[in-house]
Amino acid sequence: MIWRIIGIVTLASLVLAEIAARLAAAIAAGGHAPRWPWFAGFLLLDAIVLVGMLERRAPIFGRIFWHGPAGRPLVALTFDDGPNEPYTGQVLDILATHGVKATFFVIGRNAERFPGAVERASREGHEVGNHTYDHIVFPLKGPRFIREQIARTSSVIERITGRKPALLRTPHGWRNPWVNPVAQTLGVRPVAWSLGVWDTDRPGAEVIVRRTLAGLGNGGVLLLHDGRGIEAGADASQLVDALPAIIGGLVERGFRLVTLSELIQETEGTP
Repeated sequence: MIWRIIGIVTLASLVLAEIAARLAAAIAAGGHAPRWPWFAGFLLLDAIVLVGMLERRAPIFGRIFWHGPAGRPLVALTFDDGPNEPYTGQVLDILATHGVKATFFVIGRNAERFPGAVERASREGHEVGNHTYDHIVFPLKGPRFIREQIARTSSVIERITGRKPALLRTPHGWRNPWVNPVAQTLGVRPVAWSLGVWDTDRPGAEVIVRRTLAGLGNGGVLLLHDGRGIEAGADASQLVDALPAIIGGLVERGFRLVTLSELIQETEGTP
């Protein structure tokens, strides 16, 4: 999918560059305008658009929260792609044992499949965020599709928990010019993360722990996964095995674990 996005955006830029060059040549008196400045300009635009789409922290298409205060020992654990039983329930058990609150970005379709896990997460004081209904990436989608994906999932979450989600995390963190404005009208704030440890590749629990403790610092937002897209029965056992050591290691290093909305409040000083 990423190469398809790059290809389409690049092709569109080249076509626009050629059109612009031909128009400039037609307008120019008695000669042909050189094409290379136009191609260079549109290729630069191409690069900017791609960065805005695919770099989760880029503010090109609107502000995105991805990191808390660098001077305070706060971190937020976040889990994407759930709920996915039995693993989401096992994650909740571990969090309860350690007295830790986290943020779960749930996929609407998965939430309908396992509503009990979503209700439990909310009831036990965890934050439930919006991760779209089908986990379809947004860069090549229009505002109507984006609105439907966000609104449908928020409706599912509210029906299960009695609360509207406040946060949105797009699939893979990818956005386009319509994501932030649509999200704002629907009352959810786009957020990203500071550290991903590629746990869905199943590199081993020890590797997941090592990557986390080596990469996470003050104000960090950790991306973990209790599912894998809308895949039924996705194996998240390595995450479950790694989570106690992750929590223990972070607490031992003096970090306080908070929900993502709490981290935003600590950062910005607003509710």
